[in-house]
Amino acid sequence: MKIIILHGLYMHGIVMQPLAHKLEKLGFATHVISYNTVSIDDETLFDEIDAALPHGESAALLGHSLGGLMLKHYLQARQPSIEKISHAIALGSPFQGAAITTPIVNWGLGMILGNAIEHGLTPQEAHWNLPQKLGSIAGTLPIGFLPLFTSSSSQPSDGTVSVEETKIEGMTDHLLTKNTHNSLLASDEVAQQIGYFLQHDHFNVVNRGAN
Repeated sequence: MKIIILHGLYMHGIVMQPLAHKLEKLGFATHVISYNTVSIDDETLFDEIDAALPHGESAALLGHSLGGLMLKHYLQARQPSIEKISHAIALGSPFQGAAITTPIVNWGLGMILGNAIEHGLTPQEAHWNLPQKLGSIAGTLPIGFLPLFTSSSSQPSDGTVSVEETKIEGMTDHLLTKNTHNSLLASDEVAQQIGYFLQHDHFNVVNRGAN
């Protein structure tokens, strides 16, 4: 199976390469896509995903943070069959919107988010109404700016996105792991859980990191 990988806000595809290498060692082919996260061109990005899809076998989409929201937008726009794309996996993706963006906008600093703010970062109710199986992984080490920007520091989070924000009605499975928002990308456990989900349609209950 080929896994197409999207990075998060303010990042570049190079940050996803360590995770891609871990997944390749597990036997998966990978393709990392870079895109401008503050000036998102949906059609250009979606065309790149289309071009990366393999012929004659199914693929999976993997996104970190904003990348998870973008893969949802892609699936909604393109409506691929489950034979073409069978699974989607999100790492620290705020499907319910990210509370950290509210004070940024209220302080008049919304421009630093560019048009990413229009792609699901503001708090909202969301549903997964797509045929692809969705696995969402959330970190529980709250090291980051979220406690400084919001009053939700008492809620479990990865320091940037709260655990609750990574949940979405209709998802197939949800996993908690002892990671920060960015250390999700360097975790051997996360890579193993991604592989397990793609093979079994759920995460490995025995080896869950923080349930």
